Amino acid sequence: MSQPQRCLVAGLMLCAIALSSPPRAAAAEVANECDRRAAHPEDQMRVGPGVERAQIDLPAAISACERVLAAEPANARARYQLARVLFYSNQNDRAVAEMRRSADDGYPQAQFVYGTFIARNRPGAPTDICLAESYWRRSAAGGRQAARVQYLRYSLQGRFAACRDAASEEAQLTMLDAAASAARDFYETLLVEDIGSAVATRSQAAAKPAVLPAGASVLGTAAQAAWQGCAKQVGADAEVRVRQRRLGVTPESTQNMYSLILSGEKTITTTSPWLYDSDPSQRPVVGGYSVLLDADGAAAAVLRTTEVKELPFDQVTAADSRYEGKPIRPLKAWRELHVRFFNRELQPHGRSWAADMPVTLERFEVVCRP
Repeated sequence: MSQPQRCLVAGLMLCAIALSSPPRAAAAEVANECDRRAAHPEDQMRVGPGVERAQIDLPAAISACERVLAAEPANARARYQLARVLFYSNQNDRAVAEMRRSADDGYPQAQFVYGTFIARNRPGAPTDICLAESYWRRSAAGGRQAARVQYLRYSLQGRFAACRDAASEEAQLTMLDAAASAARDFYETLLVEDIGSAVATRSQAAAKPAVLPAGASVLGTAAQAAWQGCAKQVGADAEVRVRQRRLGVTPESTQNMYSLILSGEKTITTTSPWLYDSDPSQRPVVGGYSVLLDADGAAAAVLRTTEVKELPFDQVTAADSRYEGKPIRPLKAWRELHVRFFNRELQPHGRSWAADMPVTLERFEVVCRP
């Protein structure tokens, strides 16, 4: 059974530690003896291939790393590797101290492991979960995939609720996007997608129940792939924030609108700014992109917003509704449909349709078709 498969069996708690970003060794740096004897195979900053625990000659590795540190006291990588082999040698107090020194010197792998020491009440480590939050957050920012996963898990469990400097919702969504992009195989992708679903559910619950009736959310793996390909095609910045949208209430209506959009018949959507109050990042902006999903949740197209305007409902005219699909282009039909739409979508927010309520009209164009 592969490591990712064991993750699915054992659960996220045990396996987040095993996930990592692809190796990112220091450029043009030659491995020293400590690297050759003690580098961790999952350490993205390692120099050389890394050594599995069972293959390590512990006394020789400890001596090698001590010699490197005697010559290079500021070598945080060697200090992490020394902490690693000390830990395997059951020299716990010294291992914890050296791991913290490496973590405080900014080494992402040490930050992740030291945060895990704290979270798991390792003897000699502090017990403040907010310290683990801080180390994991910094490790995630340094590119450590396991830190991203563990951070999101603990946040979803409410473990960081009392931490003053915990990552914001937007920062966690960025962390989730990075984790999805770094997923290396099918099983790791499933793991990250499960976490993404939980994050999206939490966001929707906080918004009572959703920030957009159209189902805007964090990009899933398929949508992320569609966006990455489109960004390259149109010369856009692939790292910009992109919305994910599934229009329609039923699978039939979703498929109908998806077909109208791809045919070029429908080039506008209407929502209310009230629906963005709990998550301003989902508010449409001119020049912004969104991935359109079909009824099966597959990426159907990438849209670019070309115009956004806000006005009272009763000031929408036929000059606006003419961009809808043919059945509701007449203003009367447009109004009847959207009165029902807003009464349904605003009810969870304690609001209802009103003639003078603000609406957001968003014009768009199809820029890519996966």
